[in-house]
Amino acid sequence: MQRTVSRTSPGSNGGAHEQPGWYADPNGRFDLRYHNGSDWTADVSTGGERFVDPLGAAPSRSDHAEGTPRATAAMVLGIIAIGIGWLPYIAVAGAVCAVLAIALGVSARRAARADGSAVGASRARVGITTGAVGVVVALVGIAFTVVVARAIDRFVDPNPNRTAITSCVPDGEGAVSAAGELTNLGSSSGDFTVRVAVARAGTDNVHRTGKVELDGVEPGETVSFELTINASLDDVECRIDGVDGPLPFGIDIPT
Repeated sequence: MQRTVSRTSPGSNGGAHEQPGWYADPNGRFDLRYHNGSDWTADVSTGGERFVDPLGAAPSRSDHAEGTPRATAAMVLGIIAIGIGWLPYIAVAGAVCAVLAIALGVSARRAARADGSAVGASRARVGITTGAVGVVVALVGIAFTVVVARAIDRFVDPNPNRTAITSCVPDGEGAVSAAGELTNLGSSSGDFTVRVAVARAGTDNVHRTGKVELDGVEPGETVSFELTINASLDDVECRIDGVDGPLPFGIDIPT
């Protein structure tokens, strides 16, 4: 059997095409393995005898280059960064994933060039690109996080205030009309969300609750408010259930 053995295995010289022939088995299971010029085959030889590898053809080195796992990790991290980077608070994790994607992508691209891995090079490019986009998305997400945090802070920490119920009257048709006043004791204009509870008189059994929003109350100003709460009680008592700041983005958060 005629064998042509090259000193350099296909793919190890930066991906240059080799002539078909017998080369050292890249898996190390046999002495030689036949390469048809583009792929390894299952034809192998050991000790001058030819066999068919029961495990099939050996994978090309370029498909299992050292940098390919890093390139895959870079690609996955970049996609994750884009997916979560815009979310409030989670944006920080998205930024970390984006930076890692770029770092791994650059490292994997260098390894892919050395190994001649087309797969690794392609995935590395995707990792670098998605990582860069992920950085931009994460910056937007961090800015969004700041906006959300400020809105929540205004909601849970309103200006100092004084409230009182001035009227609580059942209308006989399954509803209660409540009225009251709020005074802004702060040093700046404020927005408030006043929660009113309707309970059976003389008890702590809250039957229904309602809310009213008061915007732009000036320092020292007292404003009146009214609201109707569905409550099928005849003997009722209205009370202030709590005062919050403006609803974040119009979303009511239970307190």
